[in-house]
Amino acid sequence: MLVHGWQADRSVWNDVVAELGSSVRTHAVDLRGSGAASAAPGPYNLERYAADLRELIESLELGPVIVVGHSMGATVALRLAVDAPEVVGGLVLIAPIPAGGAGFSPKGEAYLRATAGDSVAARAWLARTLSDGCDPALLERLCAAAAKTPRSVALESFESWAHADFAEKTKAIAAPAVVVAPENDQPEASKVRVAGLITGARHVVLPGASHYAIVERPAAIAHVIESFPT
Repeated sequence: MLVHGWQADRSVWNDVVAELGSSVRTHAVDLRGSGAASAAPGPYNLERYAADLRELIESLELGPVIVVGHSMGATVALRLAVDAPEVVGGLVLIAPIPAGGAGFSPKGEAYLRATAGDSVAARAWLARTLSDGCDPALLERLCAAAAKTPRSVALESFESWAHADFAEKTKAIAAPAVVVAPENDQPEASKVRVAGLITGARHVVLPGASHYAIVERPAAIAHVIESFPT
């Protein structure tokens, strides 16, 4: 189950899904308020997103699944593992936002809020999530996904993940977990604030990658998924 991040949609996983091919059964989802689900009513928060995933997993009779989340999507995955451990067989958390909140400064929060519903500001922000010299087409794809997220959805969901406060509860997660930390995305923070709280979690640093490693390095991400949980 592939879960996208803030102001994104399931299309950000396209290259990872292509790399996995038929070797892994995948379900990339649009969270409530994003992509093809942009018109779905709220609330738009971690608890509702996790409940939606639980309902989807149960309705499809998938049984315990490996939940692969990027950024905010990783926080959703953590929330799901806390709220419905019976449907989570494992966690792959890529550039995760900690369950104890993002820790942005007031200036940083204001900067991110300003990207909601503003294509120019969103482009500038998304460019910073990619490594220098990346294929410009990658930025265009991210901008196209962000454009589908209504401003009200982006702002409401931002408050939920940026100020998440359930880190202590993640210590009870029993499912195997791996945290993939892009080298250029504060890997030490995810080691301490995410992997360090989950018993037995592995922490893997992805050299030369930035926050949006799932579009920059899809083959490397696919390899982590294929080799999970070893």
